[in-house]
Amino acid sequence: MKHILLSAFILLCGVTLYSQSSFILSYPMGLPLGDLHDYSSKTSFRGISMEFLGHAKPGVAVGLETGWNVFYEKKNKEPYKQGTTTITGTQYRYTNAVPILVESKWYPTEEKKKANPYVGLGVGTLFASRSTDFGLYRITNEAWQFCVRPEVGVLFSIEPGLKAMLGAKYYGAFNTDDLDGQSFLSINVGFVFSSL
Repeated sequence: MKHILLSAFILLCGVTLYSQSSFILSYPMGLPLGDLHDYSSKTSFRGISMEFLGHAKPGVAVGLETGWNVFYEKKNKEPYKQGTTTITGTQYRYTNAVPILVESKWYPTEEKKKANPYVGLGVGTLFASRSTDFGLYRITNEAWQFCVRPEVGVLFSIEPGLKAMLGAKYYGAFNTDDLDGQSFLSINVGFVFSSL
């Protein structure tokens, strides 16, 4: 897993060297939905998101996104079911979600305004690792899931080459044989660093 993330990061950095480009670094707050919410209902305040974009034409950018969200919840004496087995006890539930997406963003207004809205769409994969700890024992399920990620947001100009951003992303992951879709909504705040 570490090798995949490192390779994706190096590839994303390479995009910025050969085009007018942007690097977005943001802090995501994740709200679990669907099966992920059933497993761990608490909001995630652990994570990071990175995006590398090349500007294809005025108002349109394409690139890659990766990141990491950690969902965690402690459950006291809750039953845990897997197949035909049920275990009851204090559980520490963790879900690590790592998206790797190809994306496009559309900026409908002029760059010179102080606040510029945008919309985006990403398609790719979401690596989900779910771990349940019972004392000395750990039950782990991992899956690569197909993921579609629409988003909306606003960019705020600070100075040439630097903007603040506020956005919302929905990571819609699809079921696999190993794990149901681990979908979540992410509220992101961060900075956009652009080449001039």
